[in-house]
Amino acid sequence: MAKRRRIRWDRVIIAGAVLIALILLMGSCVHSCSEKDDEPNTSSGSPLEPLSTGKTTGPSGGQNSQSETGTQAAGGSGGSSQTDISTPQGGTANEPTLPADYERSLQPANGVYSGSLVLVNEANPSKLSRQELDLQQVWYASDRPDSLILSYPGYTFLNRTALTQFNRMMSAYYSVTNNAEIMFNYGYLETGKEKSNPESATGLDVQLHLKLKNGSYAFISNTAPYSWIYEHLTSYGYVIRYPAEKAAVTGVKSGGYTAIRYVGLPHAVYMTQNDLCLEEYLDLLKRQYTFGQGMLEFNAGEQLYRVYYVQASGTGDTEVPVPKNLPYEISGNNTDGFIVTVAVG
Repeated sequence: MAKRRRIRWDRVIIAGAVLIALILLMGSCVHSCSEKDDEPNTSSGSPLEPLSTGKTTGPSGGQNSQSETGTQAAGGSGGSSQTDISTPQGGTANEPTLPADYERSLQPANGVYSGSLVLVNEANPSKLSRQELDLQQVWYASDRPDSLILSYPGYTFLNRTALTQFNRMMSAYYSVTNNAEIMFNYGYLETGKEKSNPESATGLDVQLHLKLKNGSYAFISNTAPYSWIYEHLTSYGYVIRYPAEKAAVTGVKSGGYTAIRYVGLPHAVYMTQNDLCLEEYLDLLKRQYTFGQGMLEFNAGEQLYRVYYVQASGTGDTEVPVPKNLPYEISGNNTDGFIVTVAVG
């Protein structure tokens, strides 16, 4: 008969105690690890990390803590100022996210070819037909001063806004000088037509001559009393289109005659004070003041302006960023983009 083994209850109790201790230890580890996983992740780059503010993501992909600005007062250079045009993060390199006080204005593809800042030259001829230009016959303008002489009364046209400003200038000129010798020789002319210059097709260009009291004709010059025109052009939004010293840039020699070009008041002020022709001014805006990188800020008279460039989409309509609550104008540059001019206050 087999011998029965005696149960050692003391060993059973010890083994049970060890098992219970192991179970309690494992439970404590699981609870500790669970609490650790629930803690916020504070490492760099975490989705919970606060987004930085005051940054602008520009087309180059870089970031600037504040906008690039330039301040130029109408009566001379002014002190520098800073303009906050920062945008929230999230925009792409080509289309930065808009600030809260901006929206997008849809501009048609052919809008690049119209406006007061289009650059028309031999390399970039005008793309608009006569019917697409807002032309007015100079002779029938209701505000035309009687002192203004027209070479070809029935065939002289000019952009409506440019003509209004030109007539205002000539009225002021006559009231100051009592001189009636300035002659409006040519305004709008089709590209390649005799006596035209590259910008005659814009309807923004005026060729000035003189019809002297003795009946002879001459070119206008920066001498009294005609110097008043040169000194006050910018107040009416005009610039000398082909300065002799800029011939290498414009590609046009004046040939003795004076061609003035309407670009709008703020731009005329800045271009004249900084000795820039239209080619140089548009290049400056494109290189340094593309939206998202900075805005050109300056004073013209008592009005503060901000100006910036927006690249056209190249494949259709372009959504141009514009302020929601400030007056603005949009002009194409006749090549690849738009210039936005904002009147700040």
